Amino acid sequence: MSGLHTICIGLGLRFKEEGLKVGYIKPLGNRYYQEAGKATDEDAAFMRQTLGLQESLDDLCPVVITPQLVRDSLKEKPEDLMDVIISAYKRVSKDKDLVIIQGAYTWTQGLFLGLSARKIASALKAKLVLIERFDDTYLADNIIAVYEAFGEELIGTIFNIVPQNRESFIRDILAPRLESEGVRVLGSVPYDHILCSINVAELARLLNGKILTGHEHIDNLVEDIVVGAMSPEHALSVFRRRRNICVVTGGDRGDIQLTAMEAKAKCLVLTGNLYPAGTILGRAEELGIPVILVSTDTFTTAERAEMIIRSARTHESTKLERVRELIDCCIDLKRIDELTGLKRG
Repeated sequence: MSGLHTICIGLGLRFKEEGLKVGYIKPLGNRYYQEAGKATDEDAAFMRQTLGLQESLDDLCPVVITPQLVRDSLKEKPEDLMDVIISAYKRVSKDKDLVIIQGAYTWTQGLFLGLSARKIASALKAKLVLIERFDDTYLADNIIAVYEAFGEELIGTIFNIVPQNRESFIRDILAPRLESEGVRVLGSVPYDHILCSINVAELARLLNGKILTGHEHIDNLVEDIVVGAMSPEHALSVFRRRRNICVVTGGDRGDIQLTAMEAKAKCLVLTGNLYPAGTILGRAEELGIPVILVSTDTFTTAERAEMIIRSARTHESTKLERVRELIDCCIDLKRIDELTGLKRG
């Protein structure tokens, strides 16, 4: 994940603090979520809350990719969903100084629905900013490909989740080269351990897990997943080399569970629906380490947990404060204003 939602939140809060009337829409929802029994997109629901928006979720996310929509669309060409998006956009943009339009998972997602990023941007006459997660292998290729596809509609790119040891590479080598190709670099946001984490309560919810102990510490932030499938001696050295870990292991691996607690893991996820021994739960309670029980196997659970952390949302207040700081220090807001024609006052 690129961290697109996080950047949208940060920009929205920044513009709102300046007194601007900020609107938001995610035309194509790709993060299925239910609120009040209704299908919507998780990003749209959270943005509505964060920015204090009054529009309905139907307008903030007019089209949600659901299994039913996919099946129906594969059987026959869907109705013109673009009209639905345009109508929603007109409503959310009414009396607003600007509207943040958040894209889907990739710029090609929605092609089979006739709702690719390019078609949506053209229909809404939107200026585009590409949020690109740093990746040494495909970084420049993807950016130039998007620029060639969108042309001048793409006003620039923002690098996100940049490792500390690659910041100078972007600043001194990559950015100048891209600028020479006509691609404007509007910012470089570093990897931040607070933003790239998830609290234990949310992790448990998304894993469909049951919290057995440590309820008063479910706000612990987890950054990394480690599978406990080795010997306790080897496990201890692995655990201590990682930061703010969640250890995923079988419910019958008491030796690994105790080792994880010794290494100060932020939480344990026990798999296979196997309850641990009472001594394990007692020790976890004593140390304030939450223990989550799930029914899935260790490999599946670890894989899902990794994906959850990679796409962790910016929902906690500490994250919101941090993203605001990063927007101010790492993104060229003045240049964005100039390129979009955004005016203050």
